[in-house]
Amino acid sequence: MINENDPSTLSTSGRLLSYNDAVKEGLATGQAFTALMDQLINTKDPATLVEAAQELSVFVLDSDYVTFPHQYNAADYYLIFMSRLLELHDQGAAVTLQSHEGDQHLTQQLTALGDLGVFAFRSANDSTGGVYYQDQVTGEVLFYLNLKRQLMRMNSSAITKLFVETYLDKLEDEHILAATDLLIAFGQSLKEDFGFDVDFNLLDTSNSEFYAFTTSDLSGEIVDKLFVAAASENYMLKHAQDGAILELSPEVTMKIVSHNTTGAAAWGILIQDKAQQVSWFKVLLAYPFLRQWYLDNLDDLQIRSDSLVF
Repeated sequence: MINENDPSTLSTSGRLLSYNDAVKEGLATGQAFTALMDQLINTKDPATLVEAAQELSVFVLDSDYVTFPHQYNAADYYLIFMSRLLELHDQGAAVTLQSHEGDQHLTQQLTALGDLGVFAFRSANDSTGGVYYQDQVTGEVLFYLNLKRQLMRMNSSAITKLFVETYLDKLEDEHILAATDLLIAFGQSLKEDFGFDVDFNLLDTSNSEFYAFTTSDLSGEIVDKLFVAAASENYMLKHAQDGAILELSPEVTMKIVSHNTTGAAAWGILIQDKAQQVSWFKVLLAYPFLRQWYLDNLDDLQIRSDSLVF
């Protein structure tokens, strides 16, 4: 008896029809894929852009009867999304996508970094489609992105290692700042266009941003080291009731303070300026004595990142 659900029992013509239908279905899947790619590449609408990126990141292109030999991986669609979103916000020239046909994947160069900065997304394997934006030379992960959860988190440790240590002697400060400003611009676009929850971490320029140290018990010895380092550069670290204050310029003040917002002591830094354009990261680039103090005591002073994603 012929079972229409079992091609092995069909007649010759029946098996051929079943095969032909499967091929049609596979080709239709390919057409659906190219329609999404058209949206990802050409749309001017941010909402359509993010929808296409989300669908492509989980799209299964191959079928039993139709396979497509040249395919990007899921994380590559995030990279295209990032480049396109920056383009929609007039920052397209700041990045360049490169296709590597040998292993069929994409990388992205930040124009400000020249040949030094080559980045790609890789899966975070967190079951919700999260990805890490990773430098392909050093392996440092600069941020976590999740389109489904509408979440972006900067990684202070990687940003410090890459831009404050590795690239500092290889690039002018203006080029480093241009690269990090681009990361901020991408995060701001996610917030403004889609309402993403974005943590800029040590790149945040808000006066209210509390850059929390990894240590919850800052030793007096580390503060004393800063007092000596500041004095050697003709700056005066002043003790305050809840920490210490350092006037870096008439416009910029650095405060080491203790916050107790979660029931446990937390030490960290506040950077305050009237224009709210200065972050802890910018201070590290601008003041070598503070940068050296920070790096020498990094085990305690490292700015805390979101432990749930890094």
